[in-house]
Amino acid sequence: MNQYEIVALDYDAEADELDLLVNFAVPNAAESIPLDEGIYARRDLATGKITGAMIRGYAGFARKVATNAPLSLERSRQMGLIELSQAIIRWQRDVGTLSHELAAHIGKWPPQDQLLELWAKATT
Repeated sequence: MNQYEIVALDYDAEADELDLLVNFAVPNAAESIPLDEGIYARRDLATGKITGAMIRGYAGFARKVATNAPLSLERSRQMGLIELSQAIIRWQRDVGTLSHELAAHIGKWPPQDQLLELWAKATT
């Protein structure tokens, strides 16, 4: 079982920032801790638990992960939050894989009844 599970997200396209809720379904008062590659951990002020993360420059981060470009994780290691950064990278890889698989199955947008059929097959 992963220590950190991404349960929700919000993307601000104008700012190119991705906010992730980690292990919690609702946001709470938290401080931001700068890590690596535009990743900021969000730590609950009362408990000290990691409750989320933010990625500034998300498009560039996603591109690096998709192309397996080297990512600097030194600060994450120093802060004892390497597992959080690795969980975010794993999640990004899963999202990329899902996006490619979905695009391959859908191809050029088929009629709605074919989409429903594909969805039904995928969920059974």
